[in-house]
Amino acid sequence: MRTTIIMPVYNTAHAVIRAIDSVLHQTDPDFELIIVNDASPDHADHIITEHLKKVNDSRVRYFLNEQNIGLSETRNRGLSQARGQWLAFLDSDDAFTPTFLERMHHWTNDEIDVVVCAHDVVTRDGNQRTRLRGKTGIFTGHEAMLKLLRDETTPYVWDKIFRASTATGHTFPTINRIEDAAYIIPIYQKARKVRFIEESLCLYSVNPHSVTWGSVPPIQEMYRYMNYLKENTQIHQGSKQEQDALAVTWCLAFLNGAQSALRLGVSNAPNYLKQCQQALAWHIVVRALRTRPVFGAAAFLFKLSPKVYQTFYTRYVQRAYGIG
Repeated sequence: MRTTIIMPVYNTAHAVIRAIDSVLHQTDPDFELIIVNDASPDHADHIITEHLKKVNDSRVRYFLNEQNIGLSETRNRGLSQARGQWLAFLDSDDAFTPTFLERMHHWTNDEIDVVVCAHDVVTRDGNQRTRLRGKTGIFTGHEAMLKLLRDETTPYVWDKIFRASTATGHTFPTINRIEDAAYIIPIYQKARKVRFIEESLCLYSVNPHSVTWGSVPPIQEMYRYMNYLKENTQIHQGSKQEQDALAVTWCLAFLNGAQSALRLGVSNAPNYLKQCQQALAWHIVVRALRTRPVFGAAAFLFKLSPKVYQTFYTRYVQRAYGIG
């Protein structure tokens, strides 16, 4: 079997059939789809069960968690069942274009261990735009890892295919909201070559009620993420280039948490923002400023004035994602 596609499901009864059908309508038919319902409280189980009865496709396997175990462990359950030579992931409120598998595999060869495509962002009002982050071409796994750490490429799993033999032994850690990057970075470090292509082959739907947009990650989760990267990559003890890239990731982790608190207006925002400011030590900010000036400057501004920072950030998410 060529590709295993893993789809976690939670609170997406309104969109899951579109996601399933986007897989079943692939022009490359050599795949299996593993759907894992994480005890979704809506009627997703009924909708999925009835739809799978209609399509009657032996390539689809459906699992229902007895209790909610979270996104990471739900994906890991799918990984434990995977039989494909390649791995792909799709969130149940997103979709693949019909040629996703065909075109992604077109760009593989004996040395390519990961392929990364562009994607279309679909906002709440139906607007759609293609997003390609960073340069295309073939990079070593180490180069791809540094690109991700510097936010020069996407930190998502759903715009990629991974060679299963390269990803063997890697699972998703239970780290709130940053599990994708935590899964990808060690795989990049292990990969021989990673190819980035300009074709947009995924549809990412902005959902203001999703975990990404509708929650604030606990401060300790950002520290856990950074410690996880250190323990699994050792790049904090690596070259200056690696340590500089890690400084950018550190800044982005705490800026993203601060952005959520500012956007959602949570009651503990003042204390939360203060902790984010403290985490962004000046030596880390300066290091990020040298490596990725835009993020270093953002961290600098946030430390000086969260209110001014919020003004710029609010304009950005309204323009890029249609979220106020």
